[in-house]
Amino acid sequence: MNNKASEQLHYPKSCWELYWSFSLMAMQAFGGSTAIAQQFLVDQKKWLDQKGFLELLTVSQVLPGPNIMILTTILGDRYFGWRGALASFLGMVSIPGTLMLTIYVVYEHYAQNEIVSAALMGMAASAAGMVVGAALRLVPDFMENPIGKLAWLVLLVITFVLVALYKISMLYVLPLVGIPAIIWAYYRIIRRAGEALKTIDLSKGEGDK
Repeated sequence: MNNKASEQLHYPKSCWELYWSFSLMAMQAFGGSTAIAQQFLVDQKKWLDQKGFLELLTVSQVLPGPNIMILTTILGDRYFGWRGALASFLGMVSIPGTLMLTIYVVYEHYAQNEIVSAALMGMAASAAGMVVGAALRLVPDFMENPIGKLAWLVLLVITFVLVALYKISMLYVLPLVGIPAIIWAYYRIIRRAGEALKTIDLSKGEGDK
C-alpha cells in the first residue's frame, strides 16, 4: 500500500514552480500555516504523502525557526538542491511578505473599528479550528510510531502540561521529552528486529526438519 502511495506522488518541474506554489501557499496561511501546508502539499500538489509530511514536519520542529519555512526549504533542496531551497524560501517570503506589510499598514488605520475587531476574532477561531483539524489528521500516523501508543500518549500529555500549563520553553522541553523518546524508540526497534530474526530462524529450523 505504501508503494502505491509513493507511485502516486507528483514532483515539481522547476524552481519557478516551487516559487509560485509556495507563494500561493503562504498567501493562504492566515493563522494556520501547518494546516494549509498539509492540505496544499499532501492533498493538492501531492508532493508528499501523509507520512512524508509528518517526517519533514518533525524535523522542522526540532530545528530553530519557523516550522513551515524550514519544511518548504528542505523540500526545495530535496528536488533542486540549493536552488530549490532558495526558490522555496523566496516563495514563502517575497510576495506574501509584501502583502502582509500592506495589510498591516491598512490595519493600523482601522484597528479600533468594531467590525474589523470582530472579523479578526472570527479569523482567530477559524485558524484554531484549522490547527486542530490538521493535528487530528496526523494522529493515525503518530499512532504507528515505534515508541508505541501508550508511550506516545504519555509524552503528549507531558509536553502539553510543560508547555501549555507551566509555560516552559521548548528549548528545555525538547531534550527533556525528546531524548527519552529517541532512546525508547531505538530500544523497541532493536527488540522488534531481534524478534523478527528469531521468527526467521525458527521457520528455517522447521523447514530443515
